[in-house]
Amino acid sequence: MASTTPSAALVPVAPVFTNTERLALAGFLAAYSGLTRQAYELDLRQFAGWCQQHQLRLFQARRADIELFGRDLEARGRARATITRRLCTVAGFYRYAVEEELLDRSPAAHVRRPAWIMSPTPPAWTVTSSVRCWSPLGSARQSSTH
Repeated sequence: MASTTPSAALVPVAPVFTNTERLALAGFLAAYSGLTRQAYELDLRQFAGWCQQHQLRLFQARRADIELFGRDLEARGRARATITRRLCTVAGFYRYAVEEELLDRSPAAHVRRPAWIMSPTPPAWTVTSSVRCWSPLGSARQSSTH
């Protein structure tokens, strides 16, 4: 009967970030402090985790990958403001990497962000008050008399 003995051999593990990616992350975050830094750090940690789940290095990501990250956040029920902030943080990170000549171009340069749906008028306004406010002088009076 063969017995197995525990091995002390180490299994090589690829580092999560390359040195260049680590430099870009540290440099980008160094420009911020307090709650802003914490929020951006969280955003980048979540994006980096998403990349790792998809066997993708930060500097290998393409525009489509970043948009898929946004769609995944959407599918998980994140608020539009949260998704927009995360995508803006990712775009800022890549813009920083380009400015520091760590990347040739930003894959996030033209990433689509969620559309903000805004009411055309404040809720307290009525259609009539909107017509009065935005119509040429006199036209609201004329339309109400006819």
